[in-house]
Amino acid sequence: MNRLIIFILAFSSFNLYSQSEKRYDINSSDLPEWVNLMYLENVDEGKVIEAYESFYKNNKFIKNKHTQFYKRWLRNLSRETIPPKKVKSTSSNNWQCIGPWDFDKDAESRSYAPGAAHLYTIEQSQSNSNVLYAGAATAGAWRSNNKGNNWFHITKDLHLSGVYAIEIDFQNENIIYISGNGGIYKSIDSGINWISIGGSNFNAQSHNIKDIKMHPQNNQILYVASNQGLFKSFDGGSNLNEIMSGEFQEIEFHPLSSDTMYFIRQDANYTEFYRSDDSGNTLNLFSNGWPIPTTNDEQKRTEIAVSLADPNKIVALATGAANGGSGLYGIYVSYDKGENWTFRCCGSQPAGIPSANNINMMGWQPSGLDDGGQYYYDLALAVNPFDANIIHVGGVNHWISFDDGFTFSCPAKWSEPYKKGYVHADIHDINYYGNDLWFACDGGIFYSDNYGDSIYKKMYGIEGTDFWGFGAGFKDGNVMLGGTYHNGTLLKDNNTYLNDWICTDGGDNYRGFVNFGNSRIAYSDYGGKILSGDRNVAISTFPLDKKPNASYIIGQSSQIEFDPRCYNWFYSGNDTTLWLTKNNGSSFEAVHHFNANIASIEVAWSNPDYIYLSTYPGWWDKKHIYKSEDAGKTWTDITPSLSNDWITYDITISSNDENTIWISRNSMYGSYPNYNGDKVFKSTDGGLSWTNLTTNTLDDVFPTNIEHQRGSDGGVYLGTRTSVYYKNNSMTDWIIYDNDLPKPTTSVQLIPYYRKGQLFNGTNRSAYVVDLFENSPPSAQIAADKMDLNCMNDEVNFVCHSAVRATNATWNWVFAGGTPNTSNLENPTVIYNQAGSYDVTLTVTDQFGSSTQTLANFITYNDTTSLITSSSNYQENFESFNFPPESWRTPPSSFSWQGIIVDTGSNCLPNKVTFVDHYNISQRGDEAYLISNKVKLGSGPNAINYLTYDYSYSGYSSAHSDGFRIDISNDCGYSWDSIYGASGANLATTSYQSSIWHPTCDSWKTDSINLTSLGYINDTIMIRFVAINDYGNQFYLDNVNIKGQNILYNNNTFENDLTLFPNPNNGSFQIISKHKNLEYEIYNLVGEKIKEGKVNNRYGKIFLNDITSGIYLAKFKNNNITISKKFSVY
Repeated sequence: MNRLIIFILAFSSFNLYSQSEKRYDINSSDLPEWVNLMYLENVDEGKVIEAYESFYKNNKFIKNKHTQFYKRWLRNLSRETIPPKKVKSTSSNNWQCIGPWDFDKDAESRSYAPGAAHLYTIEQSQSNSNVLYAGAATAGAWRSNNKGNNWFHITKDLHLSGVYAIEIDFQNENIIYISGNGGIYKSIDSGINWISIGGSNFNAQSHNIKDIKMHPQNNQILYVASNQGLFKSFDGGSNLNEIMSGEFQEIEFHPLSSDTMYFIRQDANYTEFYRSDDSGNTLNLFSNGWPIPTTNDEQKRTEIAVSLADPNKIVALATGAANGGSGLYGIYVSYDKGENWTFRCCGSQPAGIPSANNINMMGWQPSGLDDGGQYYYDLALAVNPFDANIIHVGGVNHWISFDDGFTFSCPAKWSEPYKKGYVHADIHDINYYGNDLWFACDGGIFYSDNYGDSIYKKMYGIEGTDFWGFGAGFKDGNVMLGGTYHNGTLLKDNNTYLNDWICTDGGDNYRGFVNFGNSRIAYSDYGGKILSGDRNVAISTFPLDKKPNASYIIGQSSQIEFDPRCYNWFYSGNDTTLWLTKNNGSSFEAVHHFNANIASIEVAWSNPDYIYLSTYPGWWDKKHIYKSEDAGKTWTDITPSLSNDWITYDITISSNDENTIWISRNSMYGSYPNYNGDKVFKSTDGGLSWTNLTTNTLDDVFPTNIEHQRGSDGGVYLGTRTSVYYKNNSMTDWIIYDNDLPKPTTSVQLIPYYRKGQLFNGTNRSAYVVDLFENSPPSAQIAADKMDLNCMNDEVNFVCHSAVRATNATWNWVFAGGTPNTSNLENPTVIYNQAGSYDVTLTVTDQFGSSTQTLANFITYNDTTSLITSSSNYQENFESFNFPPESWRTPPSSFSWQGIIVDTGSNCLPNKVTFVDHYNISQRGDEAYLISNKVKLGSGPNAINYLTYDYSYSGYSSAHSDGFRIDISNDCGYSWDSIYGASGANLATTSYQSSIWHPTCDSWKTDSINLTSLGYINDTIMIRFVAINDYGNQFYLDNVNIKGQNILYNNNTFENDLTLFPNPNNGSFQIISKHKNLEYEIYNLVGEKIKEGKVNNRYGKIFLNDITSGIYLAKFKNNNITISKKFSVY
């Protein structure tokens, strides 16, 4: 059935929040400047943000009601929308939701506060208890026909985000009323069609509707509580007429008398209780015992609830600030229909400083001992219909009283999902319907059938995850994740988790990225993740020191931007510095410092030396676009000259021309300014000149991001606050691309998934997928895990980073100097074993065409060896700007060695050292390696080579014994021998520390190891420092030295004078050397010796009979000299 939508209201702007949060403590004289600025009626966003950031540069951040208000205030700005002009998509492709629509609550690595969607309200039908309706903050209204087991969207084609109030006709579950867009909508067919109701007078105002109630005996009589007044309708809502002016918050009926009604009205710094005994025609104020705040106090929010078990009883939950405390103002009870009220809980007075006898149920702690909370944001109240002594209170946490409100307990804190009474934080609605108890909160919908003793989630199907960052796998599109509002990081790993998704991390997150070459690696606000692929096995993590800038402000966030050639190389815009890592985040090097925070970053596919980025100096400051043609060494400002130059930018680059770029201009507002005609621009000369691509179709459209479709003829997707658009070079206008995409849907990040020809869209309503607007030829891109090789890292894992359809695709690789030298695999592994630089060529072909790329000198193989003599030692003090030091390596692992400046080094002065953060890493038993470059030890009859180093370690406790080990290799990492190891108390240089520890002057120790006594003389060695995690405390290392005494000679020419060829070979090979009488040993990959012998002359042949293909190691010895050569057998 086609959906009919009649719009009577014409709104200039639709805010995200149907809920309007009251300002806190506005009469206080000691609020920070940023709070006062934020609470002004005519707020200047730029001044507020500047004052906020300035305040927290000089003050420790402590979460409180004002910082939470600030966060939601920013979020509201970035989710504001206005309806764009109505245009219909000409494409037959349809978007489909891919979740999240639920979360795996009990999987390993679940969040400490798991949830998936932000719900305001839930109502159950009286005529059919299996039917429920729910209202979401960003995703409209939803219906369930099976008591919450499954939900489906009923406002998909209605331009509507937030629904705060719902009412269901008591005779017909298909007739419903919902709030939204400053008015009320009605459906008589369960949400298939909608009309806007209320009449012209009602709709002349923009309403913040808090409650909708139907008369229990007459379904034509409707009541509405609005910030504009209390309204009543006698014709099913067609016309709503004002009963009383003012701001009304709540409506309740007497359980047995439909003529008796209760109302809450808010005015100034207080709330009022009204009762009507004639169905709302006249209202009477009752204040005896009702909370009355003093001039400097406030009480601006109240919920009321009644129970059939005690019909004349009313319970009131009042919040505010008084007597030096804030949050819960008090629980008040009336037994005579509101004529008289008694202060019931908690303590002896309203509000006050929290204590064991005066708990604050609005705070974050289950003890009730913390002040404040979000008591004008999350608030809910319900009384059991069969036992009026059972009272439920909702704030950040869920509280229950079994003694008529004298005492309360918290069954499970918001961060205790392992408890049977868990409800996600920030409860907005609690409703009883018989034995059914429902909760709507910032994590979803929760349900109990035993008065709250056991609580379960019931939200499957609600597509309401509010993503603020989003990423998906290039090789595996079924791996995706994103930071969300109030629900941590939502992550999908194929079908690993129940209902596909897990809520991991915690809090409010912004980031989500997936490694393009290895989809088992992802990145979030909590750092790097190594996915387990098993819901019963925890996700491994590793630190990410330079996470990209992230914000609720559209256009301010940066990203992880990969060099398209290497999936361990990526850029990150952290603060005002562009950073580059070449080891997947183990360490970073600064590329360039700008004078403003870095936002969008793009690296050109066709020439990665070309980098474009935008900056964000401040809200009202001019935003800039910069270009580098030399991998970030120098930059040119290419910002176009446009009006409203404070608007932010997003950038995308052509796949075949580094000078062709597109930019979208993304306002931080959803309705301002009017910059129609100036929204999308293109340059074909690297930003020297710009062509305006904006058409009238984009009028009143507010972009959020732009993405090029590789291989297409200039095709770009434009994500906006309401939908998605597409245009290529042959089109004269933009095409809306929104079939089956809910209205409005704010696009956070568009991501093409070329393997299947699809487009992902991470949004404020979960994630969606659609086929690409058009098919396009492939675009070849060579990539690998590394480009610089040495004897220890001579194996390259190539990956196809091409835009190509995987079905029936072919790959043709050519590897000069590699083994193998050709391959038809999509992702081949190749070995190089000779010094030099080597070209790589890839041709990809699918049903839409073919593409070839050749990268000259893509692979470089070299080695660095330091010589030890009596006068020349080796020293590494980690003082260089970059970490790890040149030619050192930190192989990828679940955690890593890092560089750090400490106040007290081994010389008792500030120094840069290397350390391992065991205190914040819980990867017990895992190891992290720090490997030196090659060092050639000296020789002689009395030669001594020895290793020294400084270290400092405190430990945490005897139950957390971090370890440290030193390994040595004389065959370029082919095998390792341990020469030292210690852990726990045997490693500690000072006493245990229960907090994060930094070294002191007297905590450093120096250790020395005689390498010669261990048999190492004239060897070419590498040292591997091994950190073994046990979740203890910081370990610091500095001043690594290898010294020599009595060195008579150190001849390193032998390595260059021995040649093994051909390589690869069939098991028969030759050697040429300037040295005679060489003994040799041949080993396989598992270290088994398979042959030994001697070559008497400088030229010799070696035959290996019945040998299988693979990699082998040959060791040659002459007196005190040993050299190793790897070779391949085909």
